[in-house]
Amino acid sequence: MGRTHDFCDSAEKETTLRWLLNALSTSVGRKVVLAITGLLLCGFLVAHLAGNLLLHVPDGGKSYNEYAHALHKQAALLAIAETGLFGLFIAHIVIALQVSAENRTARKVGYAVTRSKQEGRYAMEGYRPDTWMLVTGIVVLGFLILHLMDFKLELRAKEFYQHADGSAFEPADKANALLSPSNLITIVGYTLGSLALIAHLAHGFQSAFQTLGINHPKYTPLIKTIGLLFAFVIGVGFATFPICGLIKGGAPSSRPKVSVSIPVDPSLQSVPTPPPGTIQGVDDPDGASR
Repeated sequence: MGRTHDFCDSAEKETTLRWLLNALSTSVGRKVVLAITGLLLCGFLVAHLAGNLLLHVPDGGKSYNEYAHALHKQAALLAIAETGLFGLFIAHIVIALQVSAENRTARKVGYAVTRSKQEGRYAMEGYRPDTWMLVTGIVVLGFLILHLMDFKLELRAKEFYQHADGSAFEPADKANALLSPSNLITIVGYTLGSLALIAHLAHGFQSAFQTLGINHPKYTPLIKTIGLLFAFVIGVGFATFPICGLIKGGAPSSRPKVSVSIPVDPSLQSVPTPPPGTIQGVDDPDGASR
């Protein structure tokens, strides 16, 4: 039974791999894989945004810190998830570049400007939806690289990640520091990336369903509407972080307040207060205090 089970598992894996290789060998297959990876990445965006929105909870960063610590406690699962996510991004990017190149070759028009049928109007033939997807995709990729540099690789100056004594910031403090006006590159990069994400998702969401064969006069308009709403919610959701960071100045929200107390000698507390008009500790020749 055990050998039979292993044989079945091996056969299933081989079938899946064969299907994937066959899909990637054709133009239509590549578009299908591009659509599937895109929808899977949409699911990641929902989960990632939901967790990060805890940064806006007005509890001094407690909710966000608990979420971040709980996530990193699952080190093995997190490593597997990050590896799979990395593979999804690479596959989506590489296949997107291939599909874009194939589309441009098939059209053989490049960016030629032709005169429109209406007098005085011109059309940019090469500037089609897939070209727009390529442009916005490159901007989103830059946004992703910047995000990894800031939060994963921690390539900014030390003051964005730790206190003066060398102790590490809490996750909420690190986020607030990185999204402060003093880190203007991140503020601008995240804002532009969020806007590009809206444009990318607005077309990509409905295009993925169309590629997978879900193209019906009754349902396609609904899918387009859902895609626009999804793109707007996700893009604006991510844009709130740099905007709020710019408004509130990136002040750490969960950094504990340090109170400084000066020890007092108990013997000094029992010294009686001298009467008015006298100087304590100075006696006259007659033994009276002055």
